[in-house]
Amino acid sequence: MNRSGEEQERVLLYLEEEARKKQKRKLPLKDKEKWKEHPAYTPKECFQRISRRLRSTLKRGRIPMGMLECLEEELLTFFSVTPHSVYTALMDNSFERLLLHALCQYMDLVSASSDIEGKRQMKVSNKHHVFLPPELLLSDYLEQFS
Repeated sequence: MNRSGEEQERVLLYLEEEARKKQKRKLPLKDKEKWKEHPAYTPKECFQRISRRLRSTLKRGRIPMGMLECLEEELLTFFSVTPHSVYTALMDNSFERLLLHALCQYMDLVSASSDIEGKRQMKVSNKHHVFLPPELLLSDYLEQFS
């Protein structure tokens, strides 16, 4: 996008707002409330979806929260606007990939790493018809333990 940072931010805010409006039209209020109450979407259950190995890594408490929050924001923005698209990122940092895999499991997204021309590529997709982010973000959930 050949626009200034300010213009890009305005476009992103507009797209996020449109996505929220579209999401509200898709789910009646009573369905949204039921979803929030569904046991599979409680923060604890979302955390339990993460593999045991990744959970133990996250519980050690040496997680760079800034990096995790940045990844959360990217995924939330992307899947709120385009829930059926595939998020793709080149990530050479193995720890960043590990965080993204954990985050995807927490958000009930599907992630996969692959080699593309000697670089590691991550692909993330949503296996559901709509994207319903967890009630509590992973970074906020982890901060409860620290």
